[in-house]
Amino acid sequence: MSNIITIPYKFEPRIYQKELLAAIDSGYKRAIAVYHRRAGKDKTMFNIMVKKSLQRKGVYYYFFPEYAQGRRVIWDGIDGSGFKFLDHIPESLIQSKNSNDMKIVLTNGSVIQIMGTDKFDKVRGSNPVGCVFSEFAFQNPKAWNIVRPILGENGGWAIFNSSTNGKNHFYDLYQMAIKNKNWFVQNLNVL
Repeated sequence: MSNIITIPYKFEPRIYQKELLAAIDSGYKRAIAVYHRRAGKDKTMFNIMVKKSLQRKGVYYYFFPEYAQGRRVIWDGIDGSGFKFLDHIPESLIQSKNSNDMKIVLTNGSVIQIMGTDKFDKVRGSNPVGCVFSEFAFQNPKAWNIVRPILGENGGWAIFNSSTNGKNHFYDLYQMAIKNKNWFVQNLNVL
């Protein structure tokens, strides 16, 4: 019997998602994915986070506009085929799971936690090495202001995914990123 586990686990990316996965694997530390509704934003980003958390021991935050949204989408989330999002982490790689804090500790010591930017101050004093900002157009942008210097100091990464919501902070971030060679940008939507 084989003990080999392939990561991403039980995830077959759609053709357009492979470009983002390849960019992150190639070393990009910042990325923006403007994905339309039903394009698989969170399934893709969660699988990236799981993979990265197994490659480097550290703390990883998956931010949503609201804490409760994180519970609905990732923690309790089930895709159209009936597969739970959390099942993208093989049970054999999970040391512990805390449903109250939506926190998973992996056997390598990494921590994956679902958070809301509605309470972004809870991030102060922490040291994440990877962050996903899901639906960033609808988030409090102050969370990024807190996390950005931490990731800069420790060589961490951040991915912003969102559908559009007019000309707001996500639009501004997108405009900056398309001019910056250090950012990977993928747009499957119209800004």
